[in-house]
Amino acid sequence: MDRKSSVIILGLSVALVIISASFAVYAASNSQPSESGNDLTKNDDDKDDSGQVFESPQIRVDILIPSKRNDGTSIESEKFDEIRTELATRFGGVTILPQFNGTTIRNETRYDGVNNSGFYVIVSNTAENLEWFTNYKQTLKDRLDQDRIFMTVSPTMIIP
Repeated sequence: MDRKSSVIILGLSVALVIISASFAVYAASNSQPSESGNDLTKNDDDKDDSGQVFESPQIRVDILIPSKRNDGTSIESEKFDEIRTELATRFGGVTILPQFNGTTIRNETRYDGVNNSGFYVIVSNTAENLEWFTNYKQTLKDRLDQDRIFMTVSPTMIIP
């Protein structure tokens, strides 16, 4: 490599470092740390009256459902349509995840789920919604004859 190319590469490298450092300083100066630090979750000592688990205005709730019941029989598509309608009616919308395969290990036995289904919704971060989903998970387990339904809650923010 000739000297001119080396100088150009060195200059670009220095510019990249300066831009990265500037962004880090900007991000740090514009972040609004929570009372409990930068952690998105609140610990028991920092409870407030909002009932929020995360310091975000909304949460994303993912519900992953096996395609088969505990006894190995397939869950009817009508059951998934019912879940879709319930979520859309309650929260104004729902996103259906594409079918997926998954694997779990229980008691040293491997279970491969094929053509599993899932949904997600973005909802207000309220204690009422969190309680509703906790109850709904049990409802789905009973309705679909499942000993496990995988449900997660994540902080999210909708960009205006």
